[in-house]
Amino acid sequence: MRDQDAIAGIFGALVEQTKAIRDLKIQVESLKQMMFEHRPAFIPAYDEQVAKTSATPSVQQLDATISQLELAVRSLRGE
Repeated sequence: MRDQDAIAGIFGALVEQTKAIRDLKIQVESLKQMMFEHRPAFIPAYDEQVAKTSATPSVQQLDATISQLELAVRSLRGE
């Protein structure tokens, strides 16, 4: 029963984190749309900034962590 409780706790945390990420995504995307509607010239500069930010060590570390988690999930599923 302890394993099921631990797994339920993990899934509960994932649900809460996913909800928080969804809320942040809605806020960021809404702000971007508002900005781009009023300043369409920002779109190319924004795309360039996204590329630069994606290449930073902190984001690359997050990408590596996500890859490790995805690999672990596939392993648990027997894939």
